[in-house]
Amino acid sequence: MGNFGRLLKLANNSLSKEMNDFASQYGLTGVQMSTLDLLAKSGGILEQSLIEQEFNIKRSTTTVMLQRMEAKQLVERLEAKDDKRKKLVKLLPKAQELVGPVQTYINDSEQKLRANFSQAELAAAKKVLTYLWKGGM
Repeated sequence: MGNFGRLLKLANNSLSKEMNDFASQYGLTGVQMSTLDLLAKSGGILEQSLIEQEFNIKRSTTTVMLQRMEAKQLVERLEAKDDKRKKLVKLLPKAQELVGPVQTYINDSEQKLRANFSQAELAAAKKVLTYLWKGGM
């Protein structure tokens, strides 16, 4: 079967490259594109900490990414009214224009991936990936 970890890394790199290639036409990275999608699905505003958790990235990495998105006028970061230590991230109108193409790309990619596997194969893959994601090793 070969080295499963290496194959998993190669697959991740391939998916990331495809997403980054698509995102680049909008001046975005794949993670920024995924962040827009997450914000849109969350009603347009979300705590920064939830973005960090969703993508399993450090606070400092998230802050730099969001600063770059702010510079492009895609998002705005605000202090939470109930706790000034919390940051809220809000989609701006310029980002709203990108939500349609971003979500279409993500949905189409998901459908193309799923079309190649049976439900049983998808369930087994999900079990393995969830195990790894939750730190099973």
